[in-house]
Amino acid sequence: MFITQLSQLLILLWKLSSVFVIPLIMIAYVMLMSRYDANFTFADLDKGKNIHKWLVFAIYLAYLLLWNRSNKFVTEYLKKLQYS
Repeated sequence: MFITQLSQLLILLWKLSSVFVIPLIMIAYVMLMSRYDANFTFADLDKGKNIHKWLVFAIYLAYLLLWNRSNKFVTEYLKKLQYS
């Protein structure tokens, strides 16, 4: 029974990850850029040059592509967990 509930929770988290990854990408991007430019903050990303916004958007689209390609396999595996 615990495995069934855990599997359902993991399926839900997997589906929601396509939305929850956006802030993680933005935080990671700001942390990465602050290594190269110590004055780079989230405000710079928000009001800054469009290249930063396009890069974050491109990273998100790449994640969605990866998520879409692996969604079938991940959900099948988690459903196998549920019934085993």
